[in-house]
Amino acid sequence: MILRSLLYTPAYRKKYMSSALGSGSDALIIDLEDSVPDIFKEEARKNIRDFLDQGSFAGHKIFIRLNPIESKLLFQDLEAVFHPDLTGFMLTKIYSADDMIYYDKLISQLEIENGIESCHFSFIPLIETTAAVMDVYKIAKASSRTVAIAFGGEDFLDNLTGIHGNPPRAFDYPRAAIALAARSAQVLPIDTPYLTLDDEEGFMKEESISFEMGFAGCQLIHPKQIKLANKCFTPSEEEVLRSYSIVEAIKLSEQKGSGVAMLDGMMIGPPMRKRAEKVIKYMESLEKHK
Repeated sequence: MILRSLLYTPAYRKKYMSSALGSGSDALIIDLEDSVPDIFKEEARKNIRDFLDQGSFAGHKIFIRLNPIESKLLFQDLEAVFHPDLTGFMLTKIYSADDMIYYDKLISQLEIENGIESCHFSFIPLIETTAAVMDVYKIAKASSRTVAIAFGGEDFLDNLTGIHGNPPRAFDYPRAAIALAARSAQVLPIDTPYLTLDDEEGFMKEESISFEMGFAGCQLIHPKQIKLANKCFTPSEEEVLRSYSIVEAIKLSEQKGSGVAMLDGMMIGPPMRKRAEKVIKYMESLEKHK
């Protein structure tokens, strides 16, 4: 799954949802949680249902960000929006692997009750507490529905009683832990949103670092960030060309019966070959994604 850019869209504004569908984001997160005031929760559910009934979400990657278990709004959310046109759900305030198991069982039962094929819906749990960071690998592995784990930086800072510095040093450990856990569990790590809308240079700098750390994409709070995110989390043209050169150099060495491949005076080892093949495969998937 390609998830370089995941755009948040508050569900209580239909015009925002309509606009987001044509935004070019790899996936949309239709929000029922933080960006929706309590007085608009019911209207937001109705808006999503209207879009689903009209078939507006068909053919798009759509994740609904649900209200957390402790909010007592979860079952109202699911009753209103449970529909096969959805890709899945973003799960908020996940504290441990036990929460993931709970959601897996709940959604499995609802799939049966609604006549939807088993494991139709995917999960993206939000890692936004210190407890979740400490249990992140188990969270990533707890459900086969999980396709990505996402970092909720601001909620994490609040739970940590930390400060959002420039750069945000408090993010270093959770980012590393999330990237390691996700890749170990063979799901995608997704970075926290970059909140300064008019700072393109800052966005590119911070998310390029996340890409270097192994992140596959990031959450976005405005459509103007989509092109930036897609660029940040796509291998550069230079890396793609070098990847093809590495693979070609290895093929030539194998044809010559040599166990050692060289490129620009540098010996190419198995890790470089694996990375090159991953880059090529990713670019092929990206071409299909378009």
